[in-house]
Amino acid sequence: MNNSVSKMVVISSGHLNLNDMLAKDINALAGKFDSRDYSKIENIDTMLLRRDLSIERKKEVLVKKLHGLVAKTFAINKKKISKSDFSSLAARILGIRKIVLKLRSINHYLETKFLSELNLLKIKIPLPKRKFHSRKSLINNELEALEYMAYKLIGKVVVLDKNLLGEYAGREKKVLAKEKAEIKDLGTVLGKESEALEHLEAKLPPPRLLPAALLKEPMFTQWVSRVLALLSYIEHQHSIETKIFSKLKKNKLAKARINKKIAQLARECSRLLDIMDDKAHSMNKLKLDDEVRRELGNLTATITL
Repeated sequence: MNNSVSKMVVISSGHLNLNDMLAKDINALAGKFDSRDYSKIENIDTMLLRRDLSIERKKEVLVKKLHGLVAKTFAINKKKISKSDFSSLAARILGIRKIVLKLRSINHYLETKFLSELNLLKIKIPLPKRKFHSRKSLINNELEALEYMAYKLIGKVVVLDKNLLGEYAGREKKVLAKEKAEIKDLGTVLGKESEALEHLEAKLPPPRLLPAALLKEPMFTQWVSRVLALLSYIEHQHSIETKIFSKLKKNKLAKARINKKIAQLARECSRLLDIMDDKAHSMNKLKLDDEVRRELGNLTATITL
């Protein structure tokens, strides 16, 4: 990394506040770390399977739980960690991965079927244009913001190695007091969230693949600071999404759709799948066109939310 060149990074005040809040939460937990308490792994499967909530509410619950689990997971004393603590760390990361995967599923529904339904209601929102399977799909300013947030976290989170601060030096920030949350930007916001969730998942190895070397410096600080930076970025984008949904709810038809419980959405999609299946059999259609395949995929994904 070239530290001789000063780079301007544009950050919203809301994003900075979320970053500082995350650091504060981790520090509070790190100060009272206890191996016995750390070994108590919460079963989150029931929460992941809840269908008595709307998509909007379930996503809100999951993002909040993601924050809490990440903070608890990485508020550890890596110098005194035992084999038992390492096993607990791996189990906790598994729980985080489950939440990330569920959030990705929810975002897939929002980016496809939900946005299509809004367009049918004459609420025109451009579909997100994302470069799938690319680690460079976030625009340069977003990547610089993530690196800057990692730098800020290293400076504030007590479990991270301050000797690495020099690697991230040479950045100036320009703070935006308020970031716009326009309905037309919903697709873009969801796309940014989905990409960040994909990056986050990639940084959370399954328990059997978690190397003990990750707890050694400088790898631990490089790893954890980026995980935390991605989390604060996701929380920031979700805060913008929440404001957009508030605006959408001023439209009665959109509000009715947003407030539907997942169980009801699943029943609707199940009925549609049955109808499409009957039509396919009656027409003796062995090959489905791409549009029908996509719709079938979206319906199936909705049922499993």
